[in-house]
Parts: sequence; C-alpha cells; structure tokens
Amino acid sequence: MSESRLKNLRGIRQSQESLDDLEEAADSLDWRCIVLDGAAVVDKASFLEACSESFGLPEWFGMNWDALEECLAELELGVDGLVVLWSEWGEFAEEAPQDFATAVDVLRGAVKTWAADGVLGGVVLVGEGAKVDIDEL
Repeated sequence: MSESRLKNLRGIRQSQESLDDLEEAADSLDWRCIVLDGAAVVDKASFLEACSESFGLPEWFGMNWDALEECLAELELGVDGLVVLWSEWGEFAEEAPQDFATAVDVLRGAVKTWAADGVLGGVVLVGEGAKVDIDEL
C-alpha cells in the first residue's frame, strides 16, 4: 500500500491490503491508527461493544447509535491524521445488513466531523466480505 493512497483517504473505503500493511502506511504518515476488530461482530450490540473497546469510549457510553455518534464526534484526536481499520467486517454485513448500513453511516458522519476539525483520513474496511456499495481505496 502506498502512503499516498492512504493519505488521500476521505470517508469510507474497502481494501484487500493486509492489516499490517495498512498499519505500516498509517505509521509512516504519523497518523493515529485504530483497529476495529470485527471478529466477534454479528449484530448491533456486538458492533457497539467492539467500538467501545477499540475507540476507548467512556463508561457512560450508552451502547446505542446516538451515543456512538456523540462519542465519536467528541473523540480527543490530537493528530493530523486518523485511520480506522475495520477488520473482519463481512459477517456483520451478511448477518445484519441494516445494522451494518447504520454502522457505516455513523462512521461516515464521524469522518466528516473529524475532517471539519482538520483531521485527515477515514475508515477502511479491510479484507473480503459481503458485496457492499463502498469504493476501493
């Protein structure tokens, strides 16, 4: 993965690159890299739990979509760039397509908020999964 492709990331994209290569590219850009591990995610509740762990959300996080939007918008980033690498997302997309679509919308909104604050980057769905309408990186 070339750093330039990651550097031009805005919004949400898919990539067949390895998680390690993407992490290395983020490190080369001196970006914060958050791995959202989707291995145990099959529904809304497990996705929200994974987000709580991956993003280090506060104890008051309400485990619902609105609370996730609020928490992600208020993350203390302190960086010029951020990439969220969502691994093993495919089972969630297949098992709960409506919740998956909502999750993507919430993450897309967070990326827009971060961009408005001057933070470059976005979210990358890493690896294979269900056919979804998300462009390749």
